[in-house]
Parts: sequence; structure tokens; C-alpha cells
Amino acid sequence: MSQWNQVQQLEIKFLEQVDQFYDDNFPMEIRHLLAQWIENQDWEAASNNETMATILLQNLLIQLDEQLGRVSKEKNLLLIHNLKRIRKILQGKFHGNPMHVAVVISNCLREERRILAAANMPVQGPLEKSLQNSSVSERQRNVEHKVAAIKNSVQMTEQDTKYLEDLQDEFDYRYKTIQTMDQSDKNSAMMNQEVLTLQEMLNSLDFKRKEALSKMTQIIHETDLLMNNMLIEELQDWKRRQQIACIGGPLHNVLNQLQNCFTLLAESLFQLRRQLEKLEEQSTKMTYEGDPIPMQRTHMLERVTFLIYNLFKNSFVVERQPCMPTHPQRPLVLKTLIQFTVKLRLLIKLPELNYQVKVKASIDNNRRFVLCGTNVKAMSIEESSNGSLSVEFRHLQPKEMKSSAGGKGNEGCHMVTEELHSITFETQICLYGLTMDLETSSLPVVMISNVSQLPNAWASIIWYNVSTNDSQNLVFFNNPPPATLSQLLEVMSWQFSSSNSRHSINIC
Repeated sequence: MSQWNQVQQLEIKFLEQVDQFYDDNFPMEIRHLLAQWIENQDWEAASNNETMATILLQNLLIQLDEQLGRVSKEKNLLLIHNLKRIRKILQGKFHGNPMHVAVVISNCLREERRILAAANMPVQGPLEKSLQNSSVSERQRNVEHKVAAIKNSVQMTEQDTKYLEDLQDEFDYRYKTIQTMDQSDKNSAMMNQEVLTLQEMLNSLDFKRKEALSKMTQIIHETDLLMNNMLIEELQDWKRRQQIACIGGPLHNVLNQLQNCFTLLAESLFQLRRQLEKLEEQSTKMTYEGDPIPMQRTHMLERVTFLIYNLFKNSFVVERQPCMPTHPQRPLVLKTLIQFTVKLRLLIKLPELNYQVKVKASIDNNRRFVLCGTNVKAMSIEESSNGSLSVEFRHLQPKEMKSSAGGKGNEGCHMVTEELHSITFETQICLYGLTMDLETSSLPVVMISNVSQLPNAWASIIWYNVSTNDSQNLVFFNNPPPATLSQLLEVMSWQFSSSNSRHSINIC
């Protein structure tokens, strides 16, 4: 069975990992259509041999032409269009640098082998076991259940708000009717009965207002507990798993489920906020002594607004950590003046935010490095194949600033591979009258100026991510804790598996 056929039989959580490293540099359509031919070529050798790489690129284009001829006979217009576009992209991008396409394809095949090995690895090491102990499946179901319950409760208070509006309109109509009655009629028994009816309606209105506010208070309390005790904890688990995945471990991708929960909660909170605004309008039109709305609404609105901000703040995440396309197995190691990619995602997917959220990337403020390239982009739903609200920076380059003494810059000088930096991302969201400034950061990265520093830099990345859950400890190496032997052996197993899927080191 071909490697590609094995990949296609993986569970969805592994297929999501495969999807992450196929892009315009090497489209998945080509991997699928030319699977057997691609696997029969020695791309790794070609990545270090320009003549061989040139021949392979020419043969790849010939293979594409043959596929074009086949699908043209089948009159598959969409596939014909895609293949022509892909051929044009490949020829334009790699014509002057054929070794690069060999590097890209070799890395993709190696990543497939790593994922296949991880999927077939029978024994878990201590790091994986520690993650499994905080198993997300049961808690995830509880989170989804509670989110659905909150959504349902908000729908019920929506009906309560509408009922209050109708009740108040009826009271207002009856009250105005009495005001227009003649003086003689106001002393009649009918008039007295109408006054009693109005009093009963007012009592009912007061009771319903208090009841609605009580229900809303309970929803706010339950949402607060859910966010801080379960949802944020679920997100932190994912971030820890992402740390482990960066050094070769398995990634249990639950972002789609988290996005669903974050989005439903945001929709519920915005709906609750509108309900509180409606109650204020009702109270402005008609109030009375002891009216609960003026006494409670302001504090409740502040709590809802805070929850919305907190939800958005936590929903802004780095979905794919900084990585040079030429070294996909060495994320978080960045070489100066070499492009890297990084992907951001907002877990609150609202159509109103499409193309409205601009994200700015920068490097930590020690003034030693700057980012060159397009560092401001808008998030869009179309940016991602899974329909998430995201943005991917593909053309950022770290550049070392000139020394304070002037003269030549520091590019090319020896860099300390235990010095950590982070890529910071900022955005401002304006939605439904709220303005929220959000910020998130990548995991710590190590800068290098020469590929000879890559092994030491990668060792620093492994040491950091094995040893700490803290995603922003840039002074970690001032007093680094020791890594245990079992942890290091487990990481070695992951690294070994990524380059040779036939063997793995089993850790007891």
C-alpha cells in the first residue's frame, strides 16, 4: 500500500495535521494525483543536487501535462482549471530554484511518515500520559452540554423580554384609556375595576421584571463558571498539546469544537446584552417605585461586557506556530532574513467579522530584531480550508537591527541560541458598539543567523517545551530546570519516528 493510501485511512485528528503542511508550494491535488510517482522519486537527494532537482521538476511538469490530457478527455472543467493554475504556479515559483521544490516535497513526505508513525505508536511516554490524564473527551462533552444549556436559557429570556414588552404595551394602552375618560366615568364602578386591573398588571409586570433579571443573573453566573472552570482550561490543554506537537508529539486538534463553543457563547452573551438594553428601554418608558431594572441593569451589563471581552481575549490564538517552510520539522527556530509562516485564528466565528479584523505582527520589544514583509493582514473565513476565521502570514522575515555603535549590522554574527523571543500579534475588534483590543503571542522562538546554529537552537526549543507549561517565559534559560531522562527519550522517539516510520523507541 502506498504511503498516501495509508495517510488517507488515518483518523480525522491526524488528517487535520496532514492538511496543515500542504499549500500552494505543494498543493494536495498534486500529491493525490501523482501519489505513486512522487513516492518513487528521491526528493531528499535532489534537495542537495541542482541537476537532479532540475530533472525532477521537469518530470513533475510532464506528469502534470499527462494528467491534464487525461482529465481533458473526461471534460472535468474544474479539475482542468485547477491543474492549469497549479502548473503555472509551480513553474513560476520553482523555475529558477528547482532544489526548493525538492526540499518542500521531501519535507512533506517526511511529515507524513512522522504522522503515520504517531498514529501507529502503541505505547505512550510520560509526556503523552500526562496529557491523557487531563483527558478532554469527557470534559469536552460537559462543556458542549453546558454551552447548549446556556444558549437555550438565553432563548427563554428572549421570550420573557418579549412578553414584558407586550405586557407593558397593554398596561400603557389601558392607562392612557383611563386618562382620556370623562370625570363622571372616573367615579364609576367600571372605573374602579379598571384601576384594580391596572394594579394587578403592574404587580405582574414588577414580578416578571424581577424574574427575568433573576434568570439573566443566573445565566451570567453560569457563563462565568463555565468559562473560567472548564472552557479556558480546555483551551489551555490544547495549548499544552500544541507545545508538545511542536517538538514532534501528537496533536489532538480540538479547535473546531472549541470554536463552536466560543461562538455559541459569544452569540448568547451578545443576545443577553441586547435583552438588557431592551429592558432599559422599557424602564425608560415606564418606571415606578421599586423598579428592579435601574437598580440591577448597569451592574449586569458590566458583567456581560467583561465576559464578552474575556471570551474574545482567549479566542485569539496562534493556530500554527512560526515555522520556516524549508524546515517544517523545526518550528520556532527562525533564521534572519528568511521567510517564515504563522497562522492566527479567532475562535469566535461571526460573519460580521469577516475581513473586518486586521492583525498586526511584531517581534518582542527589545529592539534587537524587526519584522520585514507584510505584517498587517485582515482575517477572513476564506483564508482557511476549514472555514475558520483566520489569517496566515507567509512573507515575514526577522531582521537584526544595526548595533547601537553604528556601522555594519550584526547579521551573520554568532547568536545565543538560548535567547528566547516571541512574535506578538495585535488587533482591535469593533462589534455591536464594543471596542476590544486583543493581543496574543507565539511560543518562544530562537533566532539564528546561520544554519550551523540550527541544532543548538532546536535543542533549546525542545528543552523549553518539554520542561514548562508557561508559553511566555522568555527568561527561561536564566535558571532552566533539568529535563528528565524519560522525557528526553520520548522526544527522541518522536524525532526518530518522523524520519523513519518503520521504527520507534518504546518508552515503558
